[in-house]
Amino acid sequence: MTKEQALQYTKYAAKKALDELEKQRSVRFTLKDEIPSVFESKIGGVPYFPSDAEIPVDSNGNPLRFLMQIKCSDIQGLDCFPKQGMLQFWICADDCWGMCDKKGFRVIYYDAISDSTITPQMPAFNDMEKEFFPLKGEYGVAFLPTVEDAPKNSTEYEEAFCKYFNEISGEAIKSPYDLKFKLNLPFDILDEAVYNDNSAHGHKVGGSSDFCQYDPRETIEQQKKYDFQLLQMCSDFRSDSTKIMWGDAGICHFFINSEKLKNCDFRDVLYYCDCC
Repeated sequence: MTKEQALQYTKYAAKKALDELEKQRSVRFTLKDEIPSVFESKIGGVPYFPSDAEIPVDSNGNPLRFLMQIKCSDIQGLDCFPKQGMLQFWICADDCWGMCDKKGFRVIYYDAISDSTITPQMPAFNDMEKEFFPLKGEYGVAFLPTVEDAPKNSTEYEEAFCKYFNEISGEAIKSPYDLKFKLNLPFDILDEAVYNDNSAHGHKVGGSSDFCQYDPRETIEQQKKYDFQLLQMCSDFRSDSTKIMWGDAGICHFFINSEKLKNCDFRDVLYYCDCC
C-alpha cells in the first residue's frame, strides 16, 4: 500500500465513521474583552454575589478563586441545562488547581438572580498564585449553540474507523495506531487523516470532550455517572497575548450526571484538568 493510498483510505474511513456516530449538541463560547457586569456571564474578576453568600473555601479554610459564571438563560439548545439562575465555578489557585483537595473546587448554583448583591472582598493573589492561576484577566463571553461530530478520541470512533478502513483496504487493523505499527506508515498520515480537525476542542458547555492526556472517566460506569460536560475551558493564547493558560496549554473539565443537572443538583461533580 502506498502512502497516497493510505491517506485516501484513512480520509474515507474517518468521514464514514463520523457520519455513522450520533451528533452532539453543545454551546460553544468565545472570550470578549469587554468587562461584563456581575449579572452577566463572565470569566474572572468579581462574580455575582448575593448578600447571604460566602466565598467557598478549601480543606484548609483558604478561599477559592472565582473561575467563571454562566447566566443560565444564555445557554440555548441544551434541554437538561437550567433555564434560569446563575452557575459559578470556583477553584484553588495552587499548582494542581485544586484537584488534590476534595474541597479544591466548587460548583455553586443560584436558582434566581437578585438585585440585592454585595461586592465580596476578593483576597489578593500572592506571587505563586498569580503564576499558577489559569486566568490572566477578566473577560465577557459570547455563546453559540451548535451541533458537532462525536469525538475522534473516543472508543466508538476508533472502532468505526477501523471497520471502514478494513472494508476498503482489505487490511485487518484493530486500532488506528496499527497504521504505524502494523503497516509501517508515518505518523503524519495518522494525524492528518484520523485525528486532525478534532471538533471536540474549544470552550464549551455540553458536547464532546477533548483531553491532552486521557479521559478521567475510565470505565463505562464512570462515563454514565458523569455523562454531561458542564464546562470545558481550554487554554486561550496567541503569540502576542495569553488569556487562559492551564499549565502547558492544558484543558479544564467539569462533568455531571445529566439527570442530576435536570434537577439542579450540583453536589456531585467531577473536576479534571490536564496539560501536555
